[in-house]
Amino acid sequence: MMRVVLIGATGAFGSRLARALSQVSDIELVLTSRSLERAERLANAISSTDPGAHISACAFEHSADDRLSFEKLRPWLIIDASGPFQSASYATAEAAIDVGAHWIDLADATNYVLGFADALGARAHRRGVVAITGASSTPALSYAAAESLTRGWKHVESIDIAIYPGGDAQVGRAVLEAVLSYAGSPVPVWQNNKAATVVGWGTLQRTVIPQLGVRYRAPVATADAAILPATLGAANVSFDAGLESRLEQFGLLILARLRKQGWLRHPERLAPLLLRARSLTRLFANDTGGTTVCAEGFDALGKPVYARWQLTARNGDGPNVPILPALAAVRRLLSDDFTPGARHAAGLLSLNEIEAEMAPYSLETAAGYSEMAVARTTCGQSCDPETFMRQLIDRQRSIEVCQRSYLRSE
Repeated sequence: MMRVVLIGATGAFGSRLARALSQVSDIELVLTSRSLERAERLANAISSTDPGAHISACAFEHSADDRLSFEKLRPWLIIDASGPFQSASYATAEAAIDVGAHWIDLADATNYVLGFADALGARAHRRGVVAITGASSTPALSYAAAESLTRGWKHVESIDIAIYPGGDAQVGRAVLEAVLSYAGSPVPVWQNNKAATVVGWGTLQRTVIPQLGVRYRAPVATADAAILPATLGAANVSFDAGLESRLEQFGLLILARLRKQGWLRHPERLAPLLLRARSLTRLFANDTGGTTVCAEGFDALGKPVYARWQLTARNGDGPNVPILPALAAVRRLLSDDFTPGARHAAGLLSLNEIEAEMAPYSLETAAGYSEMAVARTTCGQSCDPETFMRQLIDRQRSIEVCQRSYLRSE
């Protein structure tokens, strides 16, 4: 049995990851939380539905004594799902590596993800362990989808990524603090082969998403603006998020503008208040969300092409999406398929590997491709590629559309 210690096991994502990991064979799972009572409650709940699970609980809080705590636990792998990583150091990952444990985290903070390999690479290599950051929706899944869409292309002109969570989704304090931390601050984008910045949550763009309807989207901070140009050669990269609740989306816009004007210095301190407010906005929301990855460029034959990948999450299963890359990474690690060292998760996992983890959930993915000229001819001269793809998906027109569905059986 390989002992896996899960940090932040009782959080919004950690609890879902805990339940999924309990189904993986050859794992002895240790759930940690700042509250031992909460960790034990979750462990008992999982054991009650799966008596064969090897699972226990203990209290853990990030501190200078992390190494001592890990030495007592003697883990094979440590997974950090706690967050927020925007203000995190590498101290806990360093402690894990120093005791000879592999490391996986679900970080999406730009600086944390981009600095991970340089900070920990030599240390991990010396200890002969694997350390992976960003095993989550971004950059692991976002990169996998973009790479799958553009594989073999001669040139990638643009990659546009957007996440549209269902308004009824459970959101923990750490997630909300991360979202608020860059409201009104410069967030990185890649425009015309150059690094640029836009204001986080500071602008709105109306868009219509198949199966989700109208959403207003705004720029958010991820590492994709640095990773995708360097790896896929994209000339333009953007990453947005669109909330279902107009009140929440426009509220973030107001907070962003207040911060930009210097009237609000630390919007993340509003997280407890806004978390309580969500109990009201959730009453008018549904449980369907999604992610889109769109790319434009020139295919292997040099023809202009537009491609789109969409994930649709139903029945409240959207919050399971961020844990899928971590699950896939654990399975790869169990097969001893990684070389020692530290790296971000972009490019480590294929889209097929991550999609394979969707089986227990109400998640559906679709990918479509069209020559730009075909899109304009089909929809009319004023048709944009996204409108074309919406019609393509809605009406099931067959221009090289591949759809894979992983729906929970009734």
